[in-house]
Amino acid sequence: MQDLLLSLLEDGGISIANFLLDNYAKLGMTNDEFLLYLQIKKEQSRGNSFPQMDKLADSLGMTSQNLFSTIQALQDKKILEIKQRKDDQGRLTDFYDFSLLYQKMIALFDNKVEETEKVATAKQENNIYDQIQIEFGRPLSPIEIETISQWIDTDHFSYDLIRLALKEAVLNQAYNLKYMDRILLNWQQRHLTTPAQVENSLNSRPTNQDTSSSNKDNQKKHIQIPLVKLTKDN
Repeated sequence: MQDLLLSLLEDGGISIANFLLDNYAKLGMTNDEFLLYLQIKKEQSRGNSFPQMDKLADSLGMTSQNLFSTIQALQDKKILEIKQRKDDQGRLTDFYDFSLLYQKMIALFDNKVEETEKVATAKQENNIYDQIQIEFGRPLSPIEIETISQWIDTDHFSYDLIRLALKEAVLNQAYNLKYMDRILLNWQQRHLTTPAQVENSLNSRPTNQDTSSSNKDNQKKHIQIPLVKLTKDN
């Protein structure tokens, strides 16, 4: 996946201006280095893979010496490389290569995604504690908090599954974790691992009305009709 992203970045298939604008300082680039990168990429988009130094210096308002120092700094920071490749006539030509920069960007992006996922997970975990406390109408004890943590970290019950167990407990007016634990264990033993599977199982349960009707039918079957004599004995 990273190789594909790198290839797309190198070919210009993905716009990176906004991400780089927000994060170039985190990648170790100064303002001048970032502007130089933009100028080089502008020229390369026009087919000039190795723009002349004096043209870059003029665009940036730099002296040739400052421009050379900026390019050298990018090379020292493993952001820019000057490479060679063959043109259509087989001649070797120089070009500016930013593959190292793109690798740094991908690594930074991966870290940001990982941090975002961690924050989202932490919010979900806090929400499940809050929801249980609200439904129970009281704060959770340290042991109860530890039990919920074990459901998440050890038993790997999803947050949605725990919410469904909480819903079942509330519907049955059982405001305690032991009841929820039995529900979760029952679902686990029946291999109900997703909310959809649990919902299907709950929907297929017989309703109270069906159960009472069945009980009445059974009672009718066991009613004994008394025998009455219609004639008198002599």
